Amino acid sequence: MAADKMECLLGRQDIPIIQDQPDFVVDLLESNVLLYGASMSGKTNFIKLLITVLHKQYREDAEQIFILDFGGALADFGSLPLVSAYFDNANEEYVKRVFKLMEDQLKDNIKQLKGRNYRGVTENQPIHTTLFIDNVNAFLDEPRYAAYQEKLAKICRDGLSKGITVVMTASAVKGTNQLLNSFKQKIALELPPDSYMEIFSHKVLPVGTNPGHGYANVTVNTADNTATYQMQNAYELQLNIADDINSEEFQANLEKYFQGRTVRKYKRFPDVLTPELYSVFAADTEDVSGDDITSVSVGLDYTECKPVRADLTSSRCTAIYGKKGFGKTNLLRLLMKGFIADPLYNIVLFDDGRGQLEEFEKRLPEGRCRYIAEHAEDVLTFRERAGSAELKQVTAKLSPMQQFIRLIHENYMDLTQVKRLSNPVLAEVFGSGLVMPSEASVLDRRNTVFVLQSKFLYINSAASKDFMEVILPAMAARADEMNWIFIFTDVKPVSDSETRENFHTTIGTAFLLDSIAEFITERGNKSVFGGMDVKSLQEEYAPCEEGDGYCYSIEKDDLKKLRFIRERED
Repeated sequence: MAADKMECLLGRQDIPIIQDQPDFVVDLLESNVLLYGASMSGKTNFIKLLITVLHKQYREDAEQIFILDFGGALADFGSLPLVSAYFDNANEEYVKRVFKLMEDQLKDNIKQLKGRNYRGVTENQPIHTTLFIDNVNAFLDEPRYAAYQEKLAKICRDGLSKGITVVMTASAVKGTNQLLNSFKQKIALELPPDSYMEIFSHKVLPVGTNPGHGYANVTVNTADNTATYQMQNAYELQLNIADDINSEEFQANLEKYFQGRTVRKYKRFPDVLTPELYSVFAADTEDVSGDDITSVSVGLDYTECKPVRADLTSSRCTAIYGKKGFGKTNLLRLLMKGFIADPLYNIVLFDDGRGQLEEFEKRLPEGRCRYIAEHAEDVLTFRERAGSAELKQVTAKLSPMQQFIRLIHENYMDLTQVKRLSNPVLAEVFGSGLVMPSEASVLDRRNTVFVLQSKFLYINSAASKDFMEVILPAMAARADEMNWIFIFTDVKPVSDSETRENFHTTIGTAFLLDSIAEFITERGNKSVFGGMDVKSLQEEYAPCEEGDGYCYSIEKDDLKKLRFIRERED
């Protein structure tokens, strides 16, 4: 049945002009509610009271509650059946997440209501939403939330007629003045006289220090006396005491009324998202399928709390960006876990002096892995003069980059005729006259994962330019056919614009383990994220904590913030 009012009894008022002490009732479809009060005056009790009343009167198909707790006293309420989300301000991302959810809810309601007022709809009325913010001053005074103040103002202004009611408590009027016009129902407990004047526009007598005792205007007339009075004036008020939600009686009634049913829950992540905890979160979503080797669960999306997968066969080329110590190696462990266990896959590890891929080499049996990290001596065959049939051999020290390109030429793709700017690639990398036979045409090198960690890929050298501008695009073009997968770890800035453009064009999925707005400010267009607007990213995404990061599907132009699974080190 559609609701045309949501009246909640919260206390009693004293209205001398009509010689009556009627019930104090608020209608959450009629007005937003803003309560001011000094410390220990009863602000948190008021929120607890209203939440418990809603649980007594409504069920999970009619009401959902979101709580932003800046006072730190409402944690126990997060598990109640109607509470869809409870977040404090310990993690900035959760605060921003609530406003994103509210924005989405408002858009959905507007679409469903088709221009009508919420209380005027008799069919297909959306579930009503109540947003509670305890101690809103802490939110308004925090510079990092400045971009969200306008979002709060919009929800307060536009939400009520579309089924979203805002209930807030504040310790001071300062900072909330711009919101007052959106709150028809105002309550004040134990404030200085001048504060009452700001709230109600007229003077009142002090009420002392009795918790829950103060003043409120009237938005729902419950008086028995039919005489008229100024409802917008402030009248003395005593709020009821909230039920103890942990009492046996209250818990028994919850079980009786809800029988285990709840609204959709938006959970907060643990500090460390272990594989076991990830499984618990994933089981609550529609996506409960197991991982295969190439579609790997890497974490949970912050907004929807749903699994985020890296489909390595869809993008073929994956890039990982981020700061030291933020989890790049952990992410690589997640991506590589299935490939290491599957004997059908060969692994090529292109490392540098840091040796960060050594742990993966140690986990692979001999014959399945080629590890390149240091300079190494090798025998090269060459012709002393052009056109000469006589071949000579010389022992030379090859750089890791030369070894890597030679491996590709001999085993994966014949580079004899491959050129960059009309120059043969092999001649640029090894010198003219070199004779390098290739078995790429006869060897079956399907199912290979290339893990590219070396910083030498990004320097301005002939070999790196040859690889980035010619060899990589050529191999990427055959990647689907040969089932080749490329994972670039710890991507560095590429100074040469042409090389950078070729590299970025090849990447299909990028991960960033860093605060994205700061990262783009520093790197500009030197990363695949460079085209994004810094201002909008600052507004939408909070800074990353350890274990956080972003997954960017370049093909879909889809950016998600997530908490990564913490893979165990072997």
